[in-house]
Order: sequence, then structure tokens, then C-alpha cells
Amino acid sequence: MDIVKGSVVIAKAGRDKGRAFAVTDVIGKREVLIADGKSRPLERPKRKNVIHLQATSTVIDHVTTNRQLRNLLREHNFIQEG
Repeated sequence: MDIVKGSVVIAKAGRDKGRAFAVTDVIGKREVLIADGKSRPLERPKRKNVIHLQATSTVIDHVTTNRQLRNLLREHNFIQEG
């Protein structure tokens, strides 16, 4: 499965292992910028190597705020309430 802008991914490595993120930008073939709207807001995305990410079949588009991003991830059961 390809990782494109808007893809929901699960981190497989690092301190954020097991958490869901949305891809905010693709940098070349090997790196992407990811955000979750809480610990990694859209204004400060994290650079991550794609080999450390597991792609899901969900793609979200047109997210403009951190609250929208958190709500979409929660709606698709990628993050827990709270």
C-alpha cells in the first residue's frame, strides 16, 4: 500500500510506536511528515522514514485544524477517547 499525503499510518518504531498519525507531506521516496493533532500538531509535524510506518487503507483529505485531525482519527478508531 502506498503512503500518500492524507494517509493514516501507524508508527512501527520509535517513541511513538503504535500511535496513529496522518501524513501531512511526502519528502522524496523515503520520508514523510506526520502529525496527530495533539503531541504532533500540524504546525510542527515529525519527519519519519516510511520503513518505520505501517500504512492503513484510510485516507483523509482537507484537514485544516488540529481538532479536525484528532476528531477524524478518533472517528476511524485510530485513537482512544480522552
